[in-house]
Amino acid sequence: MVYVNYGAPADYEQLERMGVSVRGAIVLARYGQTWRGIKPKVAAEHGAVGCLIYSDPHEDGYLHGNVFPAGPMRPSFGAQRGSVMDMPIYPGDPQTPGIGSVPGAKKIPLSEVKTFTKIPVMPISYDDAEPLLKNLNGELVPENWRGSLPLTYHIGPGPANVHLRLHFNWDRKTLYDVVAKIPGAQHPDEWVIRGNHHDAWVNGAGDPISGASPEMEEARALGELLKKGWKPDRTIIYCFWDGEEPGLLGSTEWAETHADELTAHAVAYINSDGNGRGYFRAEGSHSLENFVNGVAKDIIDPETKMTISQRVRLVDSTRTTPEKRAELKARADLRIDALGSGSDYTVFIDHLGVASVNLGFGGEDPGGGQYHSIYDDFYWYTHFQDTDFVYGRALAQTAGTMIMRLADAQVLPFQYTNLAETVHGYVGELKKLAADERTATKEKNQQIEDGAYQALTDPRKKLVPPTKEPLPPYLNFAPLENASDELTRAAASYEKALTAAGNNASAAVNGKLIQSERLLLNPAGLPNRPWFQNLIYAPGFYTGYGVKTIPGVREAIEQKRWSEVDVQMTRVSEALTKEAALLDEAAKQLTPASTSTR
Repeated sequence: MVYVNYGAPADYEQLERMGVSVRGAIVLARYGQTWRGIKPKVAAEHGAVGCLIYSDPHEDGYLHGNVFPAGPMRPSFGAQRGSVMDMPIYPGDPQTPGIGSVPGAKKIPLSEVKTFTKIPVMPISYDDAEPLLKNLNGELVPENWRGSLPLTYHIGPGPANVHLRLHFNWDRKTLYDVVAKIPGAQHPDEWVIRGNHHDAWVNGAGDPISGASPEMEEARALGELLKKGWKPDRTIIYCFWDGEEPGLLGSTEWAETHADELTAHAVAYINSDGNGRGYFRAEGSHSLENFVNGVAKDIIDPETKMTISQRVRLVDSTRTTPEKRAELKARADLRIDALGSGSDYTVFIDHLGVASVNLGFGGEDPGGGQYHSIYDDFYWYTHFQDTDFVYGRALAQTAGTMIMRLADAQVLPFQYTNLAETVHGYVGELKKLAADERTATKEKNQQIEDGAYQALTDPRKKLVPPTKEPLPPYLNFAPLENASDELTRAAASYEKALTAAGNNASAAVNGKLIQSERLLLNPAGLPNRPWFQNLIYAPGFYTGYGVKTIPGVREAIEQKRWSEVDVQMTRVSEALTKEAALLDEAAKQLTPASTSTR
């Protein structure tokens, strides 16, 4: 056995510098830092034959508070379940990538599935991990590798040995998505979609029922409005997904089955998952950032009695840099983060180009200690989380308001100046990333030269100097910068036309707006993972859930695949240019009616 810290790529670089190999070994990784599925993926790439993942109390145990049942944190026998399928390649049914898993669908053989882990994996508790760690020798781990167990952390290998024997069941089971539709009275072919999953690892009070219950309350409220004669202008679809935990199965297969219809009709997708106590958070398409802010200004936080927008602004102003505090004061809209993966929005935004938002409350609850374990039950939730369900009510109000406003808006509330500003920021990040890579390579090569000289002059050192890396090429970001500038211009032009049109704005423009997010897709997909077609947002190949923005370019730079960078920049530039052209066309449709003069 070898202890590999969080099992991230950087941890294996550290092991290599220390002369430790995991080839032929079983690795022990702790939860945290990276998504769990990355840990066996990277271990297999380095030759490991098995992987154990344990929950160290440093992450969600006694270091952070009393353990269950006296407190909310993970007890010594708590094990975090979870899928380790390689979902950054594609989610959903592993045997039907890109098509709906329905009767008669062609399935690829299990031997050809790319998303299965290459080595066996098992989650264990820290009670089970402790004797393994105590029986490792080798070097002491670096300081930032040390957990909070009462022992000295060694890397190994050995002398601890592990016999890992797992059994796998390859049966296929039926999943049950619950889908309810309210037909639109004016625009039935424009669909507003809401979703939350209902399956869980064991009891699932926090994940997902704390998000699913508010969705059910929204549906009940809309039903009451229907009884009183209200009808939405657009069709509203409420979805209760199954199989989210094993691999986003229910949502992915439903959306792949109905891909052509969704491409033609889907306006937006609003998602939630688990919910807690605290302040409002949203991530999603930046064309909806202004819309999300508008709703957040109208929902009252149940504890502070200020709006949820005001509370977020106040909280963020105390937890950020002076530069970001200045932006909070100057910028009208709060920023929302980009979406990677990890919940049911994935197929909508990453594969189909449907503008999506994921929302929920949290940050002032102990969260995490029960996650994906048997302890995530009603007792835990009502004693340590949203104890009187007031934030469940707030979530229902927030998501329900979003659904109704999207369904009844005369002109769909997409706003593109925030999108353009955000994309411009991403381009700046890419330029800095490329410059940093060049600087880091220079410094590394200099260190190699210094080390090699020392090894040659000091007979006590028997070092084989590593090979110097070629300097990264200078990259031409002009096409991407020009396309970003064009998008900025077109977005401002559209906003100006929309303001001038006012109440005279024609709903005919909505057809173009619905397709605007689709233009950020490329049917060829991202390198080595064609299912992910969005060129602006995607989960990282080595982050799992965590987002990589403009991922084709960003990951080519990070992984030093320099020959890909120009190709990926060209693809993104073309997509942004098409987006700008669509906004110009939309602006023309918003020309206000002429007025008579005396």
